[in-house]
Amino acid sequence: MKLRIGACVLSVIAMCWVAAGPGGAEGKETELSALSDSRSAGFDPWGATHHRWPSLVDLHIGQEEHYYYWSRPNQRSLLRERTDTNPLNIWVGGDSLAGGPALGFRELVREGGWVYTEDVRKSTGVVSDWYFDWRKHLEEEVADGPYEVIVLSIGGNDWQGFRGGPTEKGSAEWAEKYLQRIQEIFQILDRPGRLLIWVGMPHFKVPFMVPLTDVVNAITREVFSNGERSVWVNAASIVSPGGAWTKHVMRENGELLEVRTDDGTHYQSSGARLITDAVVAAVALKTG
Repeated sequence: MKLRIGACVLSVIAMCWVAAGPGGAEGKETELSALSDSRSAGFDPWGATHHRWPSLVDLHIGQEEHYYYWSRPNQRSLLRERTDTNPLNIWVGGDSLAGGPALGFRELVREGGWVYTEDVRKSTGVVSDWYFDWRKHLEEEVADGPYEVIVLSIGGNDWQGFRGGPTEKGSAEWAEKYLQRIQEIFQILDRPGRLLIWVGMPHFKVPFMVPLTDVVNAITREVFSNGERSVWVNAASIVSPGGAWTKHVMRENGELLEVRTDDGTHYQSSGARLITDAVVAAVALKTG
């Protein structure tokens, strides 16, 4: 019996001596280091299928935000570089004034580098959801689409009261409800890896519509400007830099451009291209 106990004691001592030796210590340190690294990293992106970074050649709008920064050459840009072989997917829509940037992008598509979807619906607006509900349409048909850039221009038909109130256009209550709807549109469309661009209203010639621009632009600018994933384009300063409707604008080189149509509302083709240029510049600022 004593011999058996002695043998067990010697065996335990021998095992402890081996573990304390150089090889055992190094193995333990390696194991602890790996465990520490694992804990600090949170997860191994290559260790499990559901944790792997997605392929860079696929679109993953709405997935983990860090993926987009990880996949950009500069590690910080919202959008990837646009090329002919790997074009950016852009959606442009809104009321008839969205026909401005839409015209410009129809022309740009011929040059390559864009996958383009156009969704312009005349006589629609933020206020008249009983006629056409943009929030519902965007949520059901656009929000989960593969669009990396979404350009919206809505508001030209909004100088009216809300059905069911408030009916006094431009009042504090009216502005509050308008702001709420714009915020809802933003929340519906906002996704990691996607740029939202709202094109503000230009100035109008028709007396009835003159007050509209300043009121709705202040609201949409509040929601879309200065965001990491959103940009507000000041169309009024582009096609009516004097603060009122004008048919022509003078370029820096002295060229006189006809930018608005005689109806006092819509863009002439040259004006449309200027708006598109501003949208493309906004995309470039978010690309890397």
